[in-house]
Amino acid sequence: MAKRKIKELLQADLEKAQPQEQKSDFISAKVLYERDVENIPTLVEPILPKSGIVCIAGASDTGKSAFLRFLALSIVSESKSFLGMAINAEYHKAIYVSTEDDETAICYLIRRQAKDMNINTELLGNMKFLFNVTDLTKKLDEQLESEPVDVVFIDCFSDLYGGEMNQNNKVRTFLNEFEQLANKYQCLFFFLHHCGKRTEELAPSKNNLIGSQGLEAKMRLVMELRSDLQNPDIKHLCIVKGNYLPAQYKYESYDLRFSENMCFSDTGNRTPFEALAKVDDTTGEKYERIMQMKRQGKTYEQIGSEIGCTKGNVSKIIRRVERSLLVPKPLDGGNGNTETDSNVSNVFLKETEGNNKGNDEEVLPF
Repeated sequence: MAKRKIKELLQADLEKAQPQEQKSDFISAKVLYERDVENIPTLVEPILPKSGIVCIAGASDTGKSAFLRFLALSIVSESKSFLGMAINAEYHKAIYVSTEDDETAICYLIRRQAKDMNINTELLGNMKFLFNVTDLTKKLDEQLESEPVDVVFIDCFSDLYGGEMNQNNKVRTFLNEFEQLANKYQCLFFFLHHCGKRTEELAPSKNNLIGSQGLEAKMRLVMELRSDLQNPDIKHLCIVKGNYLPAQYKYESYDLRFSENMCFSDTGNRTPFEALAKVDDTTGEKYERIMQMKRQGKTYEQIGSEIGCTKGNVSKIIRRVERSLLVPKPLDGGNGNTETDSNVSNVFLKETEGNNKGNDEEVLPF
């Protein structure tokens, strides 16, 4: 009888209780507006967002992994800046998933970089490496639940994704799992990927990445890292896609010096993307023909009809060749100002200057 009485009382209490309101997945624009978000939160200001998925790509042996380790070490060492840009880390912690380098290789690599950066070794405990990638998202979920971090590095994408690179829907589905983790724990997932063969000879572009357009489309930011054509100690960091960045960041590379201990420093110079493309013999020949016809007083439209391209492409050829001949040099110890190599003649600029009148060409963004 006592048990029945208790059960009846509990049931009565449940009937009296008001049903709890279920939380809706829908959020009104008014609520979002009133959150008063004026800027996209950043991990490295202004280029790296605080959360989401981003990517760095490049050809073989350009220093991509070294760049990611250098960034990770900068964050966990509680440094206030990375290549002159402010670090806004919340935890000063990072996870590095390595599929290409094993533990022995990382021991050697991390010691060289950390010593060169003069990092307090106690702070290295804030950087965790993962080499066994079985059930990766499950392991990351559990680790992030117990110990939040600012960024998770995935080195590299192609070793983890087992499907066909050109299948857009499968690539996006694969990346969705990592995007959900990034949103859940409000951290950044930074993927390393590769560019196609011979893309080093082309101008930097998000189209240089191997595989599906779905990969770059899913990323909030895509950077391409490449070696300078003349000096392998200079690396060009190119932002080829940035959803939250103005155009000024996406037409010129950040020129970085790469040390023998695999650390990076900013030279203060920037190079137009078109100047990073290799000028082949065909382009050089077209340039010579164009300049000859310009001296004859022909318009870009007339020149284009003779060499088989539009007047806009005539302008592109001129700019591409001339910029490849102008070698930027730092002024005043690399303060961001540049001058051109005194050995390069200014005849190209003088010929172009004033001869464009009446050609009705558009000013190109690069």
